[in-house]
Amino acid sequence: MESGLKALWVLSVVLLVSNWQHWTYGKRVPQVPCYFVFGDSLFDNGNNNYLNLSAKVNYLPYGIDFDTGASGRCSNGLNIADTVAEQLGFDSYISDFGVGGCTNFLDGVNYASNGAGILDSTGSLAGELFTMNAQLFNHNITVSRIAKILGSEEVARKYLSQCIYVSDMGHNDYLNNYFLDGYNSSKKYTPEKFAQLLIETYETQLEKLYFSGARKIAVFGLIRVGCMPHNIQKHPSDVDGSSSCVDKLNSDVQFFNDKLPTLLQKLNIKHTDAAFTYINSYEIDSDHQTNTGFTQTRNSCCEVEPGSVPCKSLSFPCSNRSDYVYWDGAHFTEAKAWAFGKRAYKSLSQQDASPYDISGLAKLKLDDSDAYDINHAQL
Repeated sequence: MESGLKALWVLSVVLLVSNWQHWTYGKRVPQVPCYFVFGDSLFDNGNNNYLNLSAKVNYLPYGIDFDTGASGRCSNGLNIADTVAEQLGFDSYISDFGVGGCTNFLDGVNYASNGAGILDSTGSLAGELFTMNAQLFNHNITVSRIAKILGSEEVARKYLSQCIYVSDMGHNDYLNNYFLDGYNSSKKYTPEKFAQLLIETYETQLEKLYFSGARKIAVFGLIRVGCMPHNIQKHPSDVDGSSSCVDKLNSDVQFFNDKLPTLLQKLNIKHTDAAFTYINSYEIDSDHQTNTGFTQTRNSCCEVEPGSVPCKSLSFPCSNRSDYVYWDGAHFTEAKAWAFGKRAYKSLSQQDASPYDISGLAKLKLDDSDAYDINHAQL
């Protein structure tokens, strides 16, 4: 009882100091103390810059509309994770983890990596990257640091239980694995069985995230990969006339999307002190939703080499960037990221998110009676 009251007192002091710093410098007070990001190129804010032989976009015209220029984000400006952070009330960007040099970890960390997937084999042909398992390992380093700074694992547990965690994984398991000839996944598995493999692996990973102290977890589904400019150009004979997309690719990733809500419901039943919520990226990404208002929904804004995805280095992008959904061959413009991020944060329909959108997740009060076990969290 005494140790619990002491932990609560220490946590109150930490949160008071954090809020005082925001008030002192005239900043907004975030809705949650910290925000942790796991994911792929849709969320990566520069982690791949630290790796050798990795998929990097730290050159112009990437970042042409970002305040510090080319940061490693696969966009002309902000990405989806950035827009969510801003809506949560964070005045500064969430730091990338890089190779462990991150010092502002009490506000949260972005671990996302361009090319990363749920499976360790995903993206391996492209070079180094931080897989989901590697991102979880890096997060445990952060958790250990937080426990040391706050003085105990108990205080760290209470602190981390109030934070928002987002995970956007699975795209590359299809784009840089199942759909590529260099891998034998499509020969070994039907689309449904491959989706089941991903779900079973993801379940283990989300369990590890829970045991590291996460309690408010938003898991994003997969977007319409068949509508990416690169895939349309790669499979011209498979483009459907009505959708202008490669519907076969979209239907394959839907096996994963269909199974993901069931997994999250299972985790919610198992861990009653936590809330796993599903962000329906496939629905949010549709033409009649966040693509409304864009005049260019299937073309890249920047110049892309034939058969490639990234922008050509030092090329001149389109000037009307707010009219484009796609910045390069596969990634969103800042304008689309904002349209998407707003729907993930505050849903406009029951299809957008279940059981909570991210704003609802932030307000949620959870029972934190389960003890945080830093040893259990180790990978």
